[in-house]
Amino acid sequence: MKTLVQTEYGRDHLLVGCVHTLALPGTPLYDRSGGMRKIVNQAKEEARILEEAGFHALLYTNESDMPYEANMPVEVVAAMTEVIAECQAQTKLPHGVNMLIDPPASIAVAHATGGRFVRAFLTGLLAGDIGMMTPDGARALRLRANLGAENIRIICNVTPGFSINLDTRPVEQHASGAVFIGLADVVCVGGPAAGKEADISVIERVAKQVPDTPVAVGTGVAEENIARLSEVADIFIIGTSIKQDRQTLNPVDPKRAHALVRAYEARKAA
Repeated sequence: MKTLVQTEYGRDHLLVGCVHTLALPGTPLYDRSGGMRKIVNQAKEEARILEEAGFHALLYTNESDMPYEANMPVEVVAAMTEVIAECQAQTKLPHGVNMLIDPPASIAVAHATGGRFVRAFLTGLLAGDIGMMTPDGARALRLRANLGAENIRIICNVTPGFSINLDTRPVEQHASGAVFIGLADVVCVGGPAAGKEADISVIERVAKQVPDTPVAVGTGVAEENIARLSEVADIFIIGTSIKQDRQTLNPVDPKRAHALVRAYEARKAA
């Protein structure tokens, strides 16, 4: 449904700001001295900044939990659920979940916290810094159905990050498969890593290939390119470009966050 953003959010585009949580309990970079309270406080502050800047939605993601696990431990799932619940108690923004790289965990946390969408891999065969990964789209979609949670939309990555897709067909064919086989609600195009700009010609090809499906841009969206990207895509997932020094795991920079939203708004007057 190409009009998903207009129908469900009443907007032409959806600006999604990332809340990259600090490392969660049980992961290598977890700060035991700060504990859960430090994680919650950081996430609440970033959610507040993004809402005040004018973002339309939030995406909570455990970016600091490297190396990522395809089957998320229960303590990580429980911790992220608590973090999101506390953050969402202070904001009116809708939210999504991206538990790297475990789609069923993302759906479970989104369902428990009232999330509207998840970002996930559903199809493909990936190899790289994440190891070898075969996304289990079937398990994710069946969990969503068993929970009666079809209202949780799935934004499906069709380009790999920190890896390559061993399926060497063109990206637009991956997008077709994600929609037809993976039942994706949205397809997401990104660059080769967090913060790296996606090839706009690839976004255009994907949009042409799946004309009835919204297209998201998952990496590299910035103040300088948001106007151009808004001509070819529907949803923007924004993290690195609004961080201090444009480093993915740094805190959100309020000035950068405001500047990006203003650049998006200014494109309508151009």
